[in-house]
Parts: sequence; C-alpha cells; structure tokens
Amino acid sequence: MAVFPLLWSNLADYIGRKPVYALSMLIFICGSIGCALSQSLPALIASRIVQSAGASAVQGAGAGTISDIYPRERRGTALGLYYLGPLLGPCLGPLIGGYIGEGAGWRWVFWVLTIWGGIMLLFAVFVLPETHRRIVAKKHAIQQINIPPLLGLKDNNPLQDIATVRYPVIALAMLHFAMLFGTYFTNATAQPLAYESIYGLSQGMSGLCFLSSGVGCVVGSTVGGRVTDLLIRRHHSALESQTSDKEQGCAIKVPAEVRLGAMWIGSTLFLCGVVICGWLLQYKLSLAGVLVTQFLIGSGMAFTFQSLGGYLIDVFPTRSARITGVQNFWRSAWAAVIVQLSPTMLENIGWGWTYTTMFFLTLASLLLMQLVVYRGETMRQRYGPGADPR
Repeated sequence: MAVFPLLWSNLADYIGRKPVYALSMLIFICGSIGCALSQSLPALIASRIVQSAGASAVQGAGAGTISDIYPRERRGTALGLYYLGPLLGPCLGPLIGGYIGEGAGWRWVFWVLTIWGGIMLLFAVFVLPETHRRIVAKKHAIQQINIPPLLGLKDNNPLQDIATVRYPVIALAMLHFAMLFGTYFTNATAQPLAYESIYGLSQGMSGLCFLSSGVGCVVGSTVGGRVTDLLIRRHHSALESQTSDKEQGCAIKVPAEVRLGAMWIGSTLFLCGVVICGWLLQYKLSLAGVLVTQFLIGSGMAFTFQSLGGYLIDVFPTRSARITGVQNFWRSAWAAVIVQLSPTMLENIGWGWTYTTMFFLTLASLLLMQLVVYRGETMRQRYGPGADPR
C-alpha cells in the first residue's frame, strides 16, 4: 500500500486512468483468490501483498482523476468525497469482516472481496470514462492547454517523485500527513483489542463500534472539503475587489496555502480525541466516551487529510496523481513502522501513555505545519517548488 501507488500513479500519467483502474482490479482479484485458498501463513502473506498492490492504485490515480475533471475552486469538495474511500475502509472493513468471519469463516471474507473486485472490474472496463486530459484532448481533437507533455516510461521515475521531500514545504506537509495517519492507523488496529479485552465485546460487536469513526470520517471529509473551497473563493473575491481596472485582464493567483487556513480545526479535534481515548482505555472507563472520541478522531483526520491533499495538488497541479502517490508512500511507510512498535508500547507503558506519545508526535508536526500556513508561499518561491497553482 505504500510502494505500489508510486508505480500506479506514474503509469496513470503515461497510459491513462482507466487502464490502470482495470489492471489494478484484476490484480486485486487474483490476490483475494490467493488469500481465500491459502493453506499456510507464508502463502497468505504473499497473497495479501498481491491483493494490496492491486487495491492501492486509486490511492494516487484517484486524485489524478479528481484533478482532471474539477476546477480548483470546487476541487476541495470533490477531494472530500474521494478521501472517504481510504478513510472509511479501515472503519467499515472490521464491521463487515467481523460478521462475515463470525458467520461463515475467515476465508469468506476474501471470497466476498473477490466478488466485489469483480464488480469493480466490470465498472472500470464498461462504465468508467477516461479522464486524463491529454488522452481525452487527443481523442476528441481538442486544443491542449495546461497539459504536461507525454513523458517516456524512463522519465516516469518514482524515485524522483519521492525526492520532492527536498522542498521544505513538501517535507513538512508529508511529516504531518505521516504523523496523523500513523496515529490513526495505530488507533484503528488497537481498537479491536480494546473492545474485546477491556469491554468484553464479540468480534461482530467490536466491528460495529467502528461506525463511530466512520461517521466522523464522513462528516469531517465532506465539511472540510467545502470549507477549503470556501476559503479559496473568498480569497479570490478579496483579491478581485482589490484589483484595479487596468489589471482586470490579469489572472488572479490565490496562494495554495490558503487551503490550509482551517486545517487547525481538524487537527485539534483529532488530537483531543486521541489523548482522551487513551486515558479512557487506560482506566477502563465508559465505552460510550470511547466511541465519542472515535468520532472526533475520524472527523479530525478526514478534515485535515483533504486540506493537506488539496494543498499538495494545488502545488503540483500537473502532477496530482504522482504527488498523491508520494504522500501515500510516506504516510503508509510510517504507519507500517509505528504499528509494529505499538503492541510493545501498549504492553510496557499502557494505553494512556501510548496514545499520549502519539499525541505529542502529531502535535509537533502540526506546530511545524504552521510555518507552511504562514510562510509557505515565501518558502516555495525561495526553495521551491515554485509552480503557480491552477
């Protein structure tokens, strides 16, 4: 899930979005069948890698599709809906998988995914249109405006994309992305243990508790997307009102950092949810209180995610799929590390201090992000990237 979006995003810029979606679903189906038929743990792990490689294409290419078809002033709302996918997945997956596992056994979890992947493959082949602007323009003989030239496969080097962290604003954005997602994923993987060992819930009931975070993701992502679009439009109107008649013909450029103006709202909700949840679990207090904190974590995470994701696309308007693949790489890589450490942390320092540690790591990255919010435009002009948002 960390590495393959880099490859899919580059391929999506080269051959188009539609073939990538279709090919990735085919790989996902093969991996799911392998999981369902696995007779040993190594076989299951290998099949899971194949399954994950196929499922990961939309992590980057999906943002490219959004950038293809939505103007900047409406992109935040669209990204808010797009981010519901990767954010709702960890919430709905345990709920659905829990009941399937209880009723039919764990293999049927993968057979259901195989069937679902087949449905998505049919949609990708027969329903989903191609949206890549260069390919659509060429097909319909439309004049190509603000479309990057076609690069050869040798020029689509994922390592060059990963190296965008050499720019200070990108490094700080990736850091906050990683700390948020690492904390979110640590919480998501630890919650079943808490629900079953502390509150004595069944596997199915434990999955049902993830609805609280899922509802939070829906609220945070949809509201956050509209808020960032509103900030862009308001700033554009303010600049327009200050423009003289002589300058009316010039394009008004709204700094990309405007989209980050309300990010602190989501991050604050997330941080409050994390630290309160940890100490509620530490002292085995109200399950209802834990579910409220899960709503705060989900809504805050989703709000901040689409603000940061929209900002990166505004900075790299012609490489939206690739920069989204890059942020997915860094956040997923950190999540993979911290999830390996979290069981040891829970065992040695307990729920409260584990979640408090996650709180301080995320808080530090949020404070560093304020440099981007207030000085980002100057930093981009001085250190790069200097692309004008479109």
